[in-house]
Amino acid sequence: MNSSRTWKSGERCQVAGTYRCRQCRLEERDTRRDLTVGQVFPMCEACSQKDATWWLMREAGAASRPRT
Repeated sequence: MNSSRTWKSGERCQVAGTYRCRQCRLEERDTRRDLTVGQVFPMCEACSQKDATWWLMREAGAASRPRT
């Protein structure tokens, strides 16, 4: 796993789960995407810069609360 739990647009997902756009979070928006292993991280349609950094909030199947 990536030690920072972040991935950029265009990279392949290695950990299935729920991801949050880091820039949107800084701008007080809540943009989340559920991705499965092998999917390509998308650009963020809510950001002005489009090229997004996605942060893993919760792994798929995790029973615990999402990290914020």
